[in-house]
Amino acid sequence: MTPATQAQQAPMDMHLDHAGFIVENLDTTSRFMTRLGFTQTVRADHTRTNARGERESAGSSQHCIMLRRGYIELMQITDASKGHQLASAPTVRYGLHLLGLGTGDAGACRAARARNGVDVGEVLYWSRPVKEEGLQGVAQFAYFGSAWQAVDPGYVFWVEHRTPELLRSPALVTHANGAAGLVGLVYQGPRDLARAWAAQLQAAGLRLGQEDAGGVALSLPDFRVLVRFDDAMALVSPVALEMDFDDCSTLQGCCGELGIEHTRLPGGGLNLDLVAQTGLHWICRPAAATKAT
Repeated sequence: MTPATQAQQAPMDMHLDHAGFIVENLDTTSRFMTRLGFTQTVRADHTRTNARGERESAGSSQHCIMLRRGYIELMQITDASKGHQLASAPTVRYGLHLLGLGTGDAGACRAARARNGVDVGEVLYWSRPVKEEGLQGVAQFAYFGSAWQAVDPGYVFWVEHRTPELLRSPALVTHANGAAGLVGLVYQGPRDLARAWAAQLQAAGLRLGQEDAGGVALSLPDFRVLVRFDDAMALVSPVALEMDFDDCSTLQGCCGELGIEHTRLPGGGLNLDLVAQTGLHWICRPAAATKAT
């Protein structure tokens, strides 16, 4: 399929919604993120609506780091017996597993993805309580996902927020470290598997960019993904999350206080080694430098 054909079949409003980490202990990870300067939502337990129209536990809990562009979900599988789609993910690894693509109409988006040959599940309706300063209610969303195995690089899904007014408040998107938005994601793995993952992302709605000897580039209007080739690896895995910040000086100070290994990047950015905490590196750049790249 050519990029032009793909663009015709993709819902025009598709964008990055969020990137999600599955963590071993949500409380421990949340405390670490607070010390690193991130504001988070109040812990919330996911629920879903069953076939009888009753609300029941979905077996997971979360904190979110809401940003002006996109957001980060920190999620723990609290009860694997509840049938959460990603309940088996921790048997392979903790870290970034979820790539959420936003859409204004989950039903229409699902139909478009199915026409594009993607193996998609049914649209599901979930909710979570919101008890933030200035935001009170039950956040509701509809989503559907692609076929997934625990060894896959990630679980790609599409989400329609049905109560967007409950997503963000000025307090939630204000972070002591100056965090502003998600910019990109880097995967890495053996060439054949990496190419297959890039093709899967393209079918999901990302636009195919350049392929060279080092890997394949893809993008959304507000996000970029690089899939690098590395035949020394057994599987394709996420290796870096890219973010922009109003300024990285406070973040650097937090790293010094916490003993986090980090290197300076051109333009005032930082490469944070958060492999022990999140399974990958975080590439943090001042927003002005991000826009220039």
